[in-house]
Amino acid sequence: MSSSAARLACCPGAPHIQHSSPRSEQIMKGLVIRSPWIDHILAGKKTWEMRTRATSIRGRIALIKAGSGLIYGTAELVECKPALDLEQLRATQAFHAIPVSGIDDAFANRWTTPWVLHDVRRFARPVPYKHPSGAVTWVDLPTFQAEPGWTDSTPSVTVKEASPANQPQSASEHRRPQHRAEGPWVDIRLTEGNLRNNHFYLRTAESLLPSDCIGGSNKSDLGRAIRVTFDPGPSIECDVAGDKMILRARAQVRDFFERSGSRAGDTLRFMRVGEREFLVRRPEPV
Repeated sequence: MSSSAARLACCPGAPHIQHSSPRSEQIMKGLVIRSPWIDHILAGKKTWEMRTRATSIRGRIALIKAGSGLIYGTAELVECKPALDLEQLRATQAFHAIPVSGIDDAFANRWTTPWVLHDVRRFARPVPYKHPSGAVTWVDLPTFQAEPGWTDSTPSVTVKEASPANQPQSASEHRRPQHRAEGPWVDIRLTEGNLRNNHFYLRTAESLLPSDCIGGSNKSDLGRAIRVTFDPGPSIECDVAGDKMILRARAQVRDFFERSGSRAGDTLRFMRVGEREFLVRRPEPV
């Protein structure tokens, strides 16, 4: 895996489903998380809780919704990754779930350190606790146990991370992305033919795309639309023409080429920023 984002996390794809075993678990720490972030975590849509610094705490923790006085579930806190730069923060939106419109603010406020959560288990009903005065991030819960009856009866979501070989050991290991689709983005080199025909090929990005967005060769056989934002340019909804593996919205691609001043040999970045949302832009210089 060659991109910095791919080194940070693998593409999650469909969540791995695991049935919870009926057992009690001693919980020593509770993490206070604001909405909507805790809701995304409990729904399996967010696996990185972003903080301003790392923590040494590891193991199973309680998930507390800020201001509620309630414990909503548990998770394994398995590691803290190195703080992300702005480009990496944008590239890993599928893991931290910060909206694209809020990423610059998150970076400015230093919410850049991922706390990686595995094996999230949502309680069928929230459990009340007494919040100690002055506790902001962590709450000590030395006597709290997650009893079997509190675990949601539906299967819990276990999110898989990248294998150790693809994980960064330090910020210095981050590399410029290359032409592969193993992470949240691919870089695509433009040709004269691309510029002349107002398209770029998505063959190397196929693993990032939902399969139902790929249609036939003409408009009589459309796929289900995805949302594509061009930077610079508008946000549109379109499908992928499967015969050539290109966006069907060629007029908007031409507009992007003109706005960005794209030339043959230039690179554009096709980035997944949500389940059916993508961003097209020029990569920032490294």
